Amino acid sequence: MSPLDHYRQMYEYEKECDQKMLAMIESVPNVHRGDARFQQAVTLAGHLAACRENWLDYMDRDGLQQAPWWDSACDLATLPSRYAALQAGWTDYLARLDDDRLASDFQFPIDGGVFYRLKTEIQVVQLIGHASYHRGQIALLVDQLGGETVDTDYADWAVSASA
Repeated sequence: MSPLDHYRQMYEYEKECDQKMLAMIESVPNVHRGDARFQQAVTLAGHLAACRENWLDYMDRDGLQQAPWWDSACDLATLPSRYAALQAGWTDYLARLDDDRLASDFQFPIDGGVFYRLKTEIQVVQLIGHASYHRGQIALLVDQLGGETVDTDYADWAVSASA
């Protein structure tokens, strides 16, 4: 399997994990949704969405459609449509990505108008790895709030996907 095919497959796994993550948050009983930990879980899910939206904007568009990286007032009701849109965008981007572009740099602004360069492949790998970290945090919060946690381990997904 080529590296690009591997990244495309890994993103299919990520899309399923996104749905499981949103379902975990939705499973928190209403009685616990006023708890600050609930909003923290929603904020983390919103952060993942923003990261994916923003990096795709930098890598595939003009970089001018940036969402706030952290939104402490993120509304759970907005997340399913955001995830659907960003998943469609990333799936399309990865389908169009070729080996030359994967190995090339893209640039994005940092503080003070300075631009930073990063290999496209580094950010594609980050797309996958970054989410696992925050999904673990969300699962812990959901568990503490009495919601239903779901296994998002890659090995389980890979075995079920190949069966």
